[in-house]
Amino acid sequence: MLWDHFIVRKEEQFQKRIKLLGILVVSLLGCIILQLAYLQLFQGKRYLGLSARNRVRLVPIKAQRGLIYDRAQELLVGNVSSFVISVIPAALPKQEADQEKVFVLLQDLLGIPVEEIKEKIKKRKLRYYEPIRLKSNLDRSIVALIEENRPELPGVVVLTESRRHYKFNSLGFHVLGYVGEISEHQLALREGYQAGGIIGQSGVEKVYDHYLKGRNGWLHIEVDALGRQMGILGREAPWIGHNLILSLDRKLQARAEEILGDHKGVIIVEDLRNGEILALASAPAYDPNSFAWGISRKAWEKLRLNTNYPLTNRATQGLYPPGSLFKIVTLMAALEEKLVTPYKRFYCKGIFWISTWPYRCWREDGHKHVDAVKSLVQSCDVYYYQLGLRIKVDKLGKWARSFGYGHPSGIDLPNELSGLVPSAQWKERTQNMPWFPGNTVMMSIGQGYILATPMQILNTIVAVANRGEIYRPHLLKEVRSMSGKLIHEVKPEIMYKVNASAKHWKLLQKSLLGVVSNKHGTGKRARVQGIKVAGKTATSQNPHGEDHAAFGAYAPAHAPEIAVLVYLENAGGGGSIAAPLARQIMEAYFGIPSSEKVEAKPRQ
Repeated sequence: MLWDHFIVRKEEQFQKRIKLLGILVVSLLGCIILQLAYLQLFQGKRYLGLSARNRVRLVPIKAQRGLIYDRAQELLVGNVSSFVISVIPAALPKQEADQEKVFVLLQDLLGIPVEEIKEKIKKRKLRYYEPIRLKSNLDRSIVALIEENRPELPGVVVLTESRRHYKFNSLGFHVLGYVGEISEHQLALREGYQAGGIIGQSGVEKVYDHYLKGRNGWLHIEVDALGRQMGILGREAPWIGHNLILSLDRKLQARAEEILGDHKGVIIVEDLRNGEILALASAPAYDPNSFAWGISRKAWEKLRLNTNYPLTNRATQGLYPPGSLFKIVTLMAALEEKLVTPYKRFYCKGIFWISTWPYRCWREDGHKHVDAVKSLVQSCDVYYYQLGLRIKVDKLGKWARSFGYGHPSGIDLPNELSGLVPSAQWKERTQNMPWFPGNTVMMSIGQGYILATPMQILNTIVAVANRGEIYRPHLLKEVRSMSGKLIHEVKPEIMYKVNASAKHWKLLQKSLLGVVSNKHGTGKRARVQGIKVAGKTATSQNPHGEDHAAFGAYAPAHAPEIAVLVYLENAGGGGSIAAPLARQIMEAYFGIPSSEKVEAKPRQ
């Protein structure tokens, strides 16, 4: 009996354990089923997306950038096809050793150091599924080698995209600008761009990138478990960017750059009737195709550290003393403030004293008796020293700003500087020194602390030609779609209006005409056969070397069409060096060979 009781107890315990085990198994199965249901019902889309992402790669098809034409619709900037190799970090082997093999093979095939490849990937560590450009403009033989080694290059893709092509190489470099791969900083600031995309980095390529860039398309590429391309599942076509038609005249631009030659400086030609820039040459320049092909770090550093600053657009980013061109502002200020009359004469004996400090005229023996017209025709410094002391610095600064000094000209180019119109308060704040009368007399002739860009200096000439109206200078005329539809048209816009009496504008125009036509005029070397030219010379003192030479002009004097500024660094005299170059560019505009003696017909 005892034994039977023992057996029954064991069976009961065993049954309990079986039940407990069954409950445990059922509970575990229930949890698994619930988890599967949760994953299927609530996380299904997420894991389906992850699965698709592992199987499908979205590779952007770069949109073709819009084209850039000159005013006659001659192509300046286009596109050519190019092979580009990129790497998708998410598709690389998981093991570091296997990744290293891929990088070493890429180094052998492309000549890109392994560390540089790793650094590019590291910078994009949060963009694992986006292709990272390694090298563009690949030779077909390199592409063939990559395809031969495809099994050993998981995560590496080769695509065809358009590359920017600047038809005339360095022509108009500072106007057209250049393109380059978008940086992480730019990517964080802009919407609608992808990593590895191309973006305008300077010039109109940068200012009007939103018109030019278009919209990327996508390739849906199927890959295997090792990330190797198996096929193309689909394609979303890109949208091509819009075209720009500039105000630039390609032939006149080429002539301006030819005239500049080896000089460091600027030549600007503006249609003063509407602000259109016909030519803007800044030298030295650089070939933007180097950037489109993918400039090396070494070449970029060499370019960036070049002391001739070829990347700097001197027209908008160079700061210079305006020199005697500023005398136009000083004379207008004195006349309008009724501090002198046009007939008031000062005597110039070649030197002017303020207490014990001598201030000399450029002409050592002096200009004798000088009135308003003669002061500009012969550019007498002593006349303006005395005007400056009458005007005072505050009023002189006010008139300078009315002509556009101290403000950007508003031209559609990036990073334009404002220049400097000094004041007594400015000097005390920045130098902890009072403003002296000597500072005023130097400012009255465009020297001393005052600084301006060539675009601002050109506005002085535009103001005289237009009797106070200064148009916003601009390079863009129209934006059109690839089909030719007009997207945007630039209308003339008055940027500044210098309020002065008609009789004083007439006096200034008469004076500037005399600068060129009078036998004693400082700008007589700017005379153009058959065209009356009005202008002003300037020789600006340079504490770091030889003087800067400048000449500003407009023509024809009786019915002004264009304004011209030539500004040359360390070149010497404005009348002897800059004026002849201005004559050559005006001859080019009016179609007058230097040897011809014919009456030119103004352009319509």
